[in-house]
Amino acid sequence: MICITGSPGSGKSTVATILRSRGFTVHNVLDFPGAMECVSNGEADMECLRAVTSRLCGAEDIVEGHYSHLLNCDFVIVLERDEDQVLSELESRGYGSSKIMENLDALRCDLYFSESLEMLPRSRIRRMSVVEGNPESTATMIQKSVVEFEQELRQHRS
Repeated sequence: MICITGSPGSGKSTVATILRSRGFTVHNVLDFPGAMECVSNGEADMECLRAVTSRLCGAEDIVEGHYSHLLNCDFVIVLERDEDQVLSELESRGYGSSKIMENLDALRCDLYFSESLEMLPRSRIRRMSVVEGNPESTATMIQKSVVEFEQELRQHRS
């Protein structure tokens, strides 16, 4: 399973839509049957989500979500976006100030990358800066990394 993660407002859903249109199987982590039962009061039960996604995802499926990197991923792509752009996006979505600060703090302390390193070796994690105003370009960079990773997997299997 390939996971695309990053803060809310980093562009995960946008690039997921583009990758889906290019023929990739892409899921939002909460779209799986049973996944909503894994979330209570805004907090995710990661063991529950791991069980749901592991049961329903194929090896080449892509899962996006801001805690997808905590699933049983084989490869993680961390989308990174300028803090001011994330702030603007979260404000436009109507996030409250405490939720905005929580998400900006996660960006500042490099939470998504750090947590990914707890789950996988560095060689299976890619950091990608979002190309502002050009999600197609960001999706192309992700597509290239996914294809390279899938080729590596096939080589190791043979």
